[in-house]
Amino acid sequence: MHKILTLAFILGLVSLVSCGGPEQEPAPKKTWTPELDQPSELAQIMRDMHEEATNRKNSLEQGQLDPALSETLFSMITAHPTKPHMKGEGFEPYAKSFIGIYNQIHSAEEVGVQIQAHNNMVDACIACHTQFCDGPISRIEKLYVR
Repeated sequence: MHKILTLAFILGLVSLVSCGGPEQEPAPKKTWTPELDQPSELAQIMRDMHEEATNRKNSLEQGQLDPALSETLFSMITAHPTKPHMKGEGFEPYAKSFIGIYNQIHSAEEVGVQIQAHNNMVDACIACHTQFCDGPISRIEKLYVR
């Protein structure tokens, strides 16, 4: 009987020590938060795209194809906006449409075709910004190649 009590005591002690340690909290998820005076991920992508579109407009107005290709815009679907309401459920279809048009710009082999694709891109930007963040629409409208 003494052996059974000793064995039960040892088993109880082992289970207490192995299960009774401090619980480890799961590692906190990394979340992106903008720093003061720093644009959000999505805002920076938009600024980069605007700069690229301005340069493309200038090239096209001089009759030259623009070969620039930005890889950052492809992450706009997952990028964090400045404020959550600036990117809702309908954002992803707009972004995918934009990416499709963007690919047309870069597959164009003639200036006239690239101008048409560029202006389609401007239309797509305005359509999206009408729904989510209308502030920069007047800047976007200046990107049309006439």
